[in-house]
Amino acid sequence: MVIHPPLLQPGDTIGIVSPSWGGAGKFPHRTQQGIDQLNALGFQVRLAPHALSHQGYVSDSAANRAQDIHALFADPEIKAIIASIGGDHSCHLLPLLDFDLIARNPKIFMGFSDITVLNVAIGQQTGLITFNGPALLTDFAEYPGMLAYTKEYFLKAVTSVLPMGGVQASPDWTEEFLDWEGQKDRQRPRRMLPNPGWTWLKPGIAQGHLLGGCLESLQHLRGTPYWPDWGGAIFFFETSEEKPSPEEVDGILMDYQNMGVFDQITGLLVGRSMGYSDEEKQTLRERILERTRDYRFPIITDLDFGHTSPQLTLPIGCHARIDSGQQRFEILDPAVK
Repeated sequence: MVIHPPLLQPGDTIGIVSPSWGGAGKFPHRTQQGIDQLNALGFQVRLAPHALSHQGYVSDSAANRAQDIHALFADPEIKAIIASIGGDHSCHLLPLLDFDLIARNPKIFMGFSDITVLNVAIGQQTGLITFNGPALLTDFAEYPGMLAYTKEYFLKAVTSVLPMGGVQASPDWTEEFLDWEGQKDRQRPRRMLPNPGWTWLKPGIAQGHLLGGCLESLQHLRGTPYWPDWGGAIFFFETSEEKPSPEEVDGILMDYQNMGVFDQITGLLVGRSMGYSDEEKQTLRERILERTRDYRFPIITDLDFGHTSPQLTLPIGCHARIDSGQQRFEILDPAVK
């Protein structure tokens, strides 16, 4: 059964968690800027008790990170939970999470990158719609303000009971990184580049529920009880700032083919790859076509989600439709109730 979380309304309180890396405590100026942006959007913000911890490559112990998630789901004043940032160790939390508690207290849960692990596992275990979308430090903390495209689709996803409808390509994008350590990110906005648009790589019409996230993070779920059912899904994936080569992505996609995932999905969406040259992007498209040559589902690449900016919010579990003839990608279901 699909569970739609209640919508977010002006004055509601958003809880912030750090389920993986402790960037929120390491970069307090980014944390405050993200909080200020959420306040400007009309929301209150509460940091989970261990959200500002940073202990090496994780924020805190797995027990404390799981406890923060439980506390925010159980608190009736918290209407949404947003991750501060990703990392690589949300997987520590999986055996500790109380999925029954989460299912009894449905609310918006959002993040991307390593938060994919939690988004997909929570959806698989409870049926709750989760959100592959902006994180506090990376998106809400954009200087001097949140990018318009990111803001538009965040609000469409979580503040309206209407379906998000047709999704448009962003007019511009960036992958520029301004050093957070030296607070160069507070000196000027990042440079934006014109967006040539999405690449309609393989024709067709498809409908299915959205399922996916960061490709490397999804690897943590393979062979576990949290691996999702891909039947009838539109699979979406993107690659991280670690920049796996097109050859590495090809290997992972071959694994998906060998596991029978491509036999079950109805469509494929690929986010814009961070750090790739034009030649590498073309090589990746060629590898995707090679891996999927025996399948008839439509494919779009270079979409506006993932580790480049701006960031499209994708509600995991909602039905979407791809129509290459009309060059239209639309989200058909409301994400919230």
